[in-house]
Amino acid sequence: MKRRITVFLGAVSCFFTVYAQGEIDLQPKVFYRNEWSLAPMLNSNGWGLNYRFGLHLNAADKRLFEVDFAYMKDPKEKKNYNTNILDSNAKYVNGKKNLAFNFRFGYGKQHEFARKHDVGGVAIRYFYNYGLSIVLLKPIYYDVGKSTGLHGSNVIDSLFTAKFDSKWAGQNVYVISRASFFKGFDGINVLPGAFTKFGFNFDFGRQDRNINALEAGLIAEGFIRRVEIMDFTNPHVSQTKVPKNQQFFLTIFVSIRFGKIVDPYEVKKKRERSREISY
Repeated sequence: MKRRITVFLGAVSCFFTVYAQGEIDLQPKVFYRNEWSLAPMLNSNGWGLNYRFGLHLNAADKRLFEVDFAYMKDPKEKKNYNTNILDSNAKYVNGKKNLAFNFRFGYGKQHEFARKHDVGGVAIRYFYNYGLSIVLLKPIYYDVGKSTGLHGSNVIDSLFTAKFDSKWAGQNVYVISRASFFKGFDGINVLPGAFTKFGFNFDFGRQDRNINALEAGLIAEGFIRRVEIMDFTNPHVSQTKVPKNQQFFLTIFVSIRFGKIVDPYEVKKKRERSREISY
């Protein structure tokens, strides 16, 4: 995944070198520019969605307030697709015991060091933010079957739903499928932490009041204890040595950002007009 992202960023930088020439921009400008935007994210350990509000400080700088939602995966996850319910490698992620949903609340700054000079230009900025991370660990439940061997080794004697247990491998318990996503919400664990994010923003939008940008960067993140996505006591997961769940993460991300430029003076005028009409 990291190699693919690196190649992608290299191709994008070449594209922007060619793209950054165009016709003269004659659009009316908004100089006091607040902004809001959304960005789907592709991370080296999952995927996510970001919301950002940028508060104007000066012509080049903005104060950033951000919220991230991210689904986290463990790099050692391995999906199995054998449909034989009497095989411990039935269709599920072997050894996965929790789903990890990460919420980040960030505060930071953005600086523009290359401005657009024409309609086809690209504005280049760097940004950073830092703040609180909260991971919600939701237990995964599986529909499983157990064979006692009394009626033949290929006969399931009982069916039940339970959280993953590494002891299943030695108890003739076979995973049939994952249970409903909504089962297990009463067992959610909250894991706090902190993060810092740094990245570059390439705004290639042709409309001055719209945001269309590509972003890429790094997120460094740590939690008060390990994020237990996998159960590494399962002998089928740990082949040569016993791995561990991670406590600290260094994540590469790329995202496409869409949003709007907001002129606060214009918003204020609209409010005043609506008040005059109401009176």
